[in-house]
Parts: sequence; structure tokens; C-alpha cells
Amino acid sequence: MAHPKGGITGSDGRRPAFGDRVKTGTKKRGRPPKKSTNPPTKSTIELIGQGAATIAGAVDEVANTVGRVKDTVQTVGNAVKKVRSAVNPSPLVEADSITANDQAISMASAYGIQLTNLDNALAGSNFEVDESLPQITSKEANQRQLIVERQNNALDVVYSRIKQKRKQVRNHKEEWSLVGDVVDLSSTKKEVATKVVNYQITDTKFKVSQSKLEENEELLEQHIIKTQGIISLTESIRQEWDLRLQKQYANNESLMIQIEQADNKNARDREKIESFLLEGGQ
Repeated sequence: MAHPKGGITGSDGRRPAFGDRVKTGTKKRGRPPKKSTNPPTKSTIELIGQGAATIAGAVDEVANTVGRVKDTVQTVGNAVKKVRSAVNPSPLVEADSITANDQAISMASAYGIQLTNLDNALAGSNFEVDESLPQITSKEANQRQLIVERQNNALDVVYSRIKQKRKQVRNHKEEWSLVGDVVDLSSTKKEVATKVVNYQITDTKFKVSQSKLEENEELLEQHIIKTQGIISLTESIRQEWDLRLQKQYANNESLMIQIEQADNKNARDREKIESFLLEGGQ
């Protein structure tokens, strides 16, 4: 995720959240802070100087990172902005094992753990008494050991009770896992039921398609019957029109004969009239 520009990480490498106050080098208004009566030791001053140097290095690194990101944005355009967080270098990179052990002792001292000075304990002759060790009687030792044993018994009870609680939590987690399995089972049943419904829908669609196919086949058969009937009528229609044509030919011939007979009759009548006219004139 891209970090907003302008933020400066603190000494812990974390950017301040929205609304947090960021400490700056400016002075606050009001009364000046009281000066500490105990001046800082040399080690404290060195630690402060190291911290300031680390912060300055982090600020420089962030500034360089921001500059690189700005150049990348100018080159790429609207590409996704990615800003890598500045990493403070660890002093253990170049330190020896003694420095690492000292850091471990410092971490242990925060929990109240104090290591025995083994150099002082082992120094001296084996015939001399170690004055650093306390002296107690056997009765006191037995009493203290009894107290320690009782305390250990209490710790064992606490430890067993914690293990018991952990088992109870584990069993409760398994119960929730069982509930989740039941929910998954119900979901699986729903999915199977959905598949069955989808199958029924598909089967119904198939039957509808079958019905449409049967209907189309019947329509096809009907069209075939009609076509066959039309084909059968074609020859009889042809014969009908052939007969009509022959009848028309016969009618035409009859008309021609009638016309010829009428012409012959007219010719005979004309001859008769001419003969009568000639006889009357003589």
C-alpha cells in the first residue's frame, strides 16, 4: 500500500497516524520546562546522540525514497505508487557476539533478571570460602526448600489448570469446527438440491423440445399429403384442359362449317336472284 507523501517516520520506523501529534523542533508556548536536577550521564548523552543520528539517517533515507518515488511517478504517469518504508540498519550487522550478549542481558534485566558475576565467584583458591554467598542453617534451608516445594506445587496446579483451560478451548474450537461442518453439509445439500432442480428444468426443456419436434413432424406429414394431392391433381387438370382445348377446336370447326354453309347458301340465293332478274328482263 502506498504511503502518503510528506510523512516522516519516527525513531521506531512507524509513521504517525492521522490525528497523532508529531513532535517537532519548535518550542512550545507557555512556561519553559523545568530543568532536571540530575544531569544526564555520558552513556545517556551518547545514546541520545546515536538516536539523533539514527533519526537523521532515517529522515535522509525517507527523503531519498520520496525523491525516487517522485521521479518514478513523473516517468510512469498514473501508475500505482509504491513507497518502500525506510529500514533502520541494525548495529548487530557489524557487531561481535559480545555486543549481542550485552543486548540480551539488557533485555533480561527489563524482567528483573540478574546474572551472577561468575568471574568473582570462580576467582580465588578452592581452599578459600566465597564470602559473597549467604550462610543459613540446615533448619532454615529445609524450611526454605519446603516453602519452595509448596510454591512449586501451587505453580504445578496453576500449570495444570492452564493446560485444562487450553484443552477446554481446544474442545470448544472443535465444537465450532463441527458446527462449521454442519453448515457446510447444509450448504452441500442445498447445492445438490439446486442441481436436481436444474436437472428438472433441463428435462422439462428437453420434453418441450420433443413436443415441438413431434408437432413439426406432423406439420411436415400434412404438407407432404397436401403436396401429394396437388401432384395427383396436376395430371387430371392437364387432361381437363386438354379436353377443353379439343372441345374448343371442335367448336371452332363447327363454326367454320356453319360459316361455309352460310356462304354457300348466300351464293345460291344470289344466283337464283340473278337468274330471276335475267328471265324477267327478256
